[in-house]
Amino acid sequence: MRRWDGSTPPKPSTSSEGWALVALVAGVLLLHLLIIDQPTLSYVFDEAHYVPAARCLMAGTGCNEEHPPLAKVLIALSIQAFGDRGFGWRLPSVFAGSFTLVLLYLLARRLTDGRVALLAAFLLGFENLWFVHSSIAMLDIPAFFFAMLGVYLFTGQRWWLAGLALGVGMLAKGVVAMVFIALVLYALLSQERWYSKAALAVTTRVGLSVGIPAALTFVAGLGLYDLVYQAFPSPLHHLASMASYHQTIGSPAMSDSVHPLRWFSGFPNSPYFVTSIQAEDGSIPRDVLQYMDQPNLVILLFIWLAIPLVWPDIRARQPLALLSSLLVGVPYLLFLLVAHVRVTYPFYMLLFMPGQCILSALALSKLPRGATLTFCAGVLAWFFFWFPRNPLAPWE
Repeated sequence: MRRWDGSTPPKPSTSSEGWALVALVAGVLLLHLLIIDQPTLSYVFDEAHYVPAARCLMAGTGCNEEHPPLAKVLIALSIQAFGDRGFGWRLPSVFAGSFTLVLLYLLARRLTDGRVALLAAFLLGFENLWFVHSSIAMLDIPAFFFAMLGVYLFTGQRWWLAGLALGVGMLAKGVVAMVFIALVLYALLSQERWYSKAALAVTTRVGLSVGIPAALTFVAGLGLYDLVYQAFPSPLHHLASMASYHQTIGSPAMSDSVHPLRWFSGFPNSPYFVTSIQAEDGSIPRDVLQYMDQPNLVILLFIWLAIPLVWPDIRARQPLALLSSLLVGVPYLLFLLVAHVRVTYPFYMLLFMPGQCILSALALSKLPRGATLTFCAGVLAWFFFWFPRNPLAPWE
């Protein structure tokens, strides 16, 4: 029996696959817990914006309204539950980043075999940039958890639920809308005669079935925020304010800005500063720890080999190969366009890293087992070399 996108349902997962996934997620969670509270009372990178914003929400005041509110609401709830310290700030990102591995496995497993699915989850789990952002209180990882949930629901033809998940993701970070565009293109290209009127009609129906719930969820969420915090007269005013803010961020030669054309060629490490909350002399001390904006280059640079290896499957419109290539290609092309009008940072790659890990896993499945094991060893070596903190060293 074939699905709407031409895929054939895979064989059911085995118990060994399930235990391997549990071990992977548990191991990643443990690594997070080793560093989650360090530094305890200092901000890493843009935590300096989002943790104070979460405190504003707890005090009944709206702030940092240039970004959607959901991730900051999650940080605020976590602070109330676990305390106003590093552990409380970062727990939402830790859970979102770790459990995205489960969603990635389930998505890949739905469209291929368990080996590829586990390999994709492994690659994302030990991707340095993903791990770093899953370790700090920022907007991206909670947003992309809901984005991946939307993709998973979409491949199960649960259109309105997929739209709901994407809308929730957009309430954490608006770039999740790029995932919706990729899914609409997938709905079109996965049909046998994608250029026909019938295919366009099906794609329009699917797009509306997903897009309307996504838009309504996003607008309703902004409206609820504006009502509770009396921030804007309406969600449309809120959207206009966010758009106006982002238009003011030009594209100067900033030290931490990296053009998308350089993302897949490697670029110099840029440290994420740690900003202390209190300083006796009133200054803001900055101490550089090993929180870097550098992805795992073993995975990143493999894209140049992965695309040629998987290209026959993409041309044949094999569902997982087509979907993952669109989840990477569409956001990347849109970021190329964005780079003409505003700064672009390396961590913007987080949006398509799950898709990139699937592409890499599909490519590795075509290589000899020894090559795959060597590649995975390289991934682990790079990951632990750039691990944010040495878990064996005493805390400062």
